[in-house]
Amino acid sequence: MFDGHIHLDQFSDEQIIQICANPNLQGFIAVATNLESSERLLSLKNRFPHIYCCAGFHPEQDLPTENEQNRLFDWIAKNHQYLTACGEVGLPYYLKQTQPNLDYQPYIDLFEQFIQLSKRYDLPLNLHIVYDDTDIALSLLSKYQVKKAHFHWFKASDEMLNEVLHTPYYVSVTPDILHNPKTQRVVKQFPLSRLMIETDAPWLHQGFEPIEIEKQLRAAIEQIARLKGLSVLSVISQTRLNLLDFYSIK
Repeated sequence: MFDGHIHLDQFSDEQIIQICANPNLQGFIAVATNLESSERLLSLKNRFPHIYCCAGFHPEQDLPTENEQNRLFDWIAKNHQYLTACGEVGLPYYLKQTQPNLDYQPYIDLFEQFIQLSKRYDLPLNLHIVYDDTDIALSLLSKYQVKKAHFHWFKASDEMLNEVLHTPYYVSVTPDILHNPKTQRVVKQFPLSRLMIETDAPWLHQGFEPIEIEKQLRAAIEQIARLKGLSVLSVISQTRLNLLDFYSIK
């Protein structure tokens, strides 16, 4: 099994060794939150080749300064050949809920710059885009004719879900699918050929410890199988193939 979205750098060294030693976990799409996060992930990749390193800036935080942005962009330019994707990038939907007067335009501008970077270096996008922000994201992705976008832990209105369905983009779900009707609706609507699984670890999912990566992924797979009336083995096989194809992993 592959974890399609995990913050490995947020675990301790001992926990990372334990996670990466699991023979049932074939690989990890390890997403970054900032420059320091990106640097640590690349360092970890040198020790664990089945870590597939991404670089980006998680949008649910204060904007980086211009200097911090430039340092991150320069680092990506120098290291893009070692990267599997640009991520985690997107828009701060949840931050806006707590800060209604948040100026969204600088976040949109930063997201657009990451899209431009992904095009320049031919990197897929691992996206933090949910609910109302889906419309903004689809507009920008269309503007730059992006072919590879992965909406992680995707949640959206029926209208926006339908809009994404009519694109070539992929979505992934977490163990949240066990109890969240919105996530279950995504799985029911999307074909299995465009679904991936993830943990978003160390996010704390109900009933799991953050380090229990295999257990979380297996639970998500079993729920997908139930919702779609498929065998567990077929879901494991197809979601794995989806991830390998999307991220061009041989």
